Amino acid sequence: MNRTLLLIICDFLLLNLLALTRWDAPDAEAPREIPAPLIATNVVSGVSEDLLVSMRVALEEERAAREQMGRQMATEAVARNAAVGQLEAGLQQTRQVAQQLAERLTNTVQIAESTRQELSRTVAQASELSQSARLADEERRKLMEALNAEREQARRQQQALDALNAEKRQVELRSQELASAVKVAEAEKSLLKENVTDLKQQMTRVQQEKETIQAQTTALASGVTQLAVRSEELKQEIRDNTPVSANLLFQDFLSNRVQVAIGGTASGLIFSGPRQKETVTVLVTDGRQVAALIHVDETPYALSIPGFGLDQPSARVASRKGTFDSSSPNFLRADPRAMVVPVDAVAAQSSGLRIYPISKTPFRFPDALLVSRGGRYFGEVEFRVDARMPGYVKMKSKVLSRLFGEFSPSTGDLVLSRNGELLGLMVNADYCAVLSDLEVAPGPALDPWQTKAAVGRRLEEMKAVVDRLPYALQ
Repeated sequence: MNRTLLLIICDFLLLNLLALTRWDAPDAEAPREIPAPLIATNVVSGVSEDLLVSMRVALEEERAAREQMGRQMATEAVARNAAVGQLEAGLQQTRQVAQQLAERLTNTVQIAESTRQELSRTVAQASELSQSARLADEERRKLMEALNAEREQARRQQQALDALNAEKRQVELRSQELASAVKVAEAEKSLLKENVTDLKQQMTRVQQEKETIQAQTTALASGVTQLAVRSEELKQEIRDNTPVSANLLFQDFLSNRVQVAIGGTASGLIFSGPRQKETVTVLVTDGRQVAALIHVDETPYALSIPGFGLDQPSARVASRKGTFDSSSPNFLRADPRAMVVPVDAVAAQSSGLRIYPISKTPFRFPDALLVSRGGRYFGEVEFRVDARMPGYVKMKSKVLSRLFGEFSPSTGDLVLSRNGELLGLMVNADYCAVLSDLEVAPGPALDPWQTKAAVGRRLEEMKAVVDRLPYALQ
């Protein structure tokens, strides 16, 4: 407990004790009434005198006792007053002591606070000194490392200096040898000067001969370059004009074929659900784009009026190595019955498959190779140009071959030139549409966002285009 608070509590209890104590003199006792002696009228007078004497003695003794009690009480009152004075003096002294103790306590608290602050400053200074000591140790360590590095560098420099001194000695020896060699060289120089004139004359003749040889070499190189270009042209011309075996062409078709799937979603009373047809074909190019070529009969669509379409048309082109990124199928401008599914040209080039170019000279050979729809059969068929049907050639039909089971042209067959290029596509059993490019017909493609009604209108438009062709081509 706080010492100052203890002193205050003691002071308060002492004051209460003094306040509750009665210091006034006790009330004097009321004089007791002495009973009047009973006088017996019939008692002897001698006895009365003795009784009176006894009563006077008793009264004197009582008076003396009372006086002694008063003196004793006065003495006690004086003692009490003296004790009260001593207590008040002690209380005053206690208050002074308490005040002194409170001042000492305040000074002690202040001293403790200042001591605590000084201790905090001392701790902070100690921390700073510790940090400074760590920094000093780190700096000393860095200085020692730098000193060691400088010592190592000085050692290396001393080694380099020793090496330079050794090299210098060798150079001095070498210079002495060179001085001797210079003297010999000067002697030889005088001899060489005599041969310079002859050498210059010989160099002039050699330079003239060199220029002549260079001129001849340039002429020969130009001739060789022209000969190489001409040789490549001749090779290409020979390759273009040399028919390839039908077996080799068909084998090439089988090695490079791709699978095409065209589909959509049917919704009707008879059938509802996805519909899809698959076929086999090759990738063709006109130099601008690459696409898979198919006949419309190889799809779930038909050119008709009214047109019956499918919702959400789709197309997929795949090879043995994977599926190509393809666009929506569309109809060719050359003939709407020929459809193409464009694919990514870069992916097609990197797939390793042969991409058949469209023939630029389709009439070079009198016959062509026909590959049946799906790639099950092939055969060589002669064709002729019909002036009334520009853009088409008529295939020679073999009626007897049909009867005896041999291969004959039919709708949807691929027609390959004998040099391995694409000639066109059979649009019916007699005529082949000769393709010069892969330009599509005007109008939207069969993309997945089209509805059955929009696809039907597109089929009707293409049917109208076919109906405007000559009857033999329909």
